[in-house]
Amino acid sequence: MFRKLLLAILLVAPLGLFPLLRHKEESVDPPYVPPVVDPLTQDKRNILACFAISPSQSFPMTLPWKPLFVIGEERSKMLEELARNKPVEFLQASLDKYDRDVKGYRLLFLKQERVNDKLRNPEEIVIHFREEPFSVHFKWLKGVELATATLYVKGENNDKLIVRSFIGFQMTFDVNSPSAKATSRFPITQFGFRHAAKNTLNSIRDAQKRDKLHLKYEGIQRLKQVDRLCYVLVRDPYDPPEDDGIAKMTIYIDMETLLHVGYELRDAKGETIADYYFRDIELNPTFNAKQFTNKGL
Repeated sequence: MFRKLLLAILLVAPLGLFPLLRHKEESVDPPYVPPVVDPLTQDKRNILACFAISPSQSFPMTLPWKPLFVIGEERSKMLEELARNKPVEFLQASLDKYDRDVKGYRLLFLKQERVNDKLRNPEEIVIHFREEPFSVHFKWLKGVELATATLYVKGENNDKLIVRSFIGFQMTFDVNSPSAKATSRFPITQFGFRHAAKNTLNSIRDAQKRDKLHLKYEGIQRLKQVDRLCYVLVRDPYDPPEDDGIAKMTIYIDMETLLHVGYELRDAKGETIADYYFRDIELNPTFNAKQFTNKGL
């Protein structure tokens, strides 16, 4: 009898411990599964990038993106209000941001200009640009005429423009010579985001001083030529028309970078004076050692 009782106890005891063992097993933390987060769209990145407008604002990379998105959206609204109510200050802010952040860039430049009263064919040019020393390298993909590539580096090559012709040999020109100006409204020494933004702002401030400025913010639009969301400002009319008969200018300012990525210039009849678009922009790249040399041309 005692042996049967002992056997029953041994068989039943594990059953009594099973709930305790099961509870202990269930109390172990489950394996960590990373939360599924919706990837940021480019438009969301644009809004978050509005933090960069403040010179004292470091981007808080350690915070979750959703709170940042909310704050960035508010910052975007603030920028819109600035563009709407104080467009000249908005343009100055974009120029200040460039001066703080940009040392050089690569991009694809799309342009069509009226030169010597003739509207030229559209051009596509790969640009390499460096601020210090001021260096510009053009390589044509579309719209090639006499040159397939040009190079200018301030203080080098006797301050001359070097041109590689379509048959392969190199020539040099003074940057302000008739030959250098025959295919462009501006000399190469005036190329670049900063020159364009500064010249535009100077013209606007001059009109403002004369109480002849008509500048209006027209909201955020996607500029199809560069596939970017942009703040859009329109100066219309010019009083009086300015260089080459400009009577209307539309300026496209990238939401993310605050770079002026598009200009559309029209005369009093609405005809094209020039279109300029800057796309596929890579800021502050590392350039090849030969990029701004004759060997790189």
